[in-house]
Amino acid sequence: MDRARVDYWTALRDGDRPAALAAIKQMRDTGRTHLEVIDEVIVPAQEQVAGHWLAGEWTAAQRQVATAINEGLVHWLCSFAPSPPADRPLVVVATLEPEELPALVLAEGLTSASYRTTLVGGDGVADDLLRQVLGRKPRALLVSASRASSLARLKPVLGHLLATGVPVVALGAAFGGDPARATAIGATAYAASLEEAVILLEQLPRRLPTRSPEPPGPAEVEAAWLGEFRHEITPYVLRALAARHPARTVDGMQPRWWAELEELVDHVLGCLASSLVTGDETIMVEVREWLTRVLEARGAAALVQDVWEVLALPLRGHPLARVHLAGSAIARGTADGGQTDGVATPA
Repeated sequence: MDRARVDYWTALRDGDRPAALAAIKQMRDTGRTHLEVIDEVIVPAQEQVAGHWLAGEWTAAQRQVATAINEGLVHWLCSFAPSPPADRPLVVVATLEPEELPALVLAEGLTSASYRTTLVGGDGVADDLLRQVLGRKPRALLVSASRASSLARLKPVLGHLLATGVPVVALGAAFGGDPARATAIGATAYAASLEEAVILLEQLPRRLPTRSPEPPGPAEVEAAWLGEFRHEITPYVLRALAARHPARTVDGMQPRWWAELEELVDHVLGCLASSLVTGDETIMVEVREWLTRVLEARGAAALVQDVWEVLALPLRGHPLARVHLAGSAIARGTADGGQTDGVATPA
């Protein structure tokens, strides 16, 4: 590993943005292109950041600082990229997630493929996205999603775009390599990579037949309820976990990672909603396995079962959500040797 890359990782670890920028400048001075730096240095570094957090070696705050540095430097590097010709097609790249790095990298890859690109993200993405599509009439919309918990929020957004006829291509780890998840939320097609996305942009019709979104079915109604009340359900689960595990509080202080539980539980709730709107129960199996890894690294794997048991209580009256929740516990128990985890399947 060259010295500049070592210096860059050290700067990320220390949360030192000026030092990270200096390392990137050094790479550019040696002749690396902006795409090479992004693909060979920043993207792998972000994977390392995620790995250190998953292993319990970094806090969520350290991960957020390092991610912000990576995102900022991708923006900076992109400023050196030549602009595509004005007559090239325009595409819109959108993400609903707070961490925009995958969408940034996708947008820059499309720019390098000579597409004019606009990136839409942030809290007001739904309204802004509709304005961009209606006002600018892009060749296509590309939706980047890394977290499965984003899919339930994406579906109503894409539903509103059906009337425009603009093709939608979905990319990202949230889809688990499964095109069915993409089409279930209203995407026209799924691409497993930037290269596949570019091929699709050449093949898809410029406009699709316009249609109105279908009325929500029972699963989507329950998913919408979860989205509306996540801010109440998550604190309820956290209080119940604290009551079940008073021994984890020493002298009034909880372990450092306990503060991360809010984000973890909220992610599980988002995945449950996504499981409902896609009809794909494997999303809940995957998030349970992921949460087990996270909490095992923090010496608290037993909390996973508690999360599932406590979460089942506010879901009374929402039978499909309870089925998806219970099914993931049964699948996990079967994989472990035929024993379920004790979450009852609702009648």
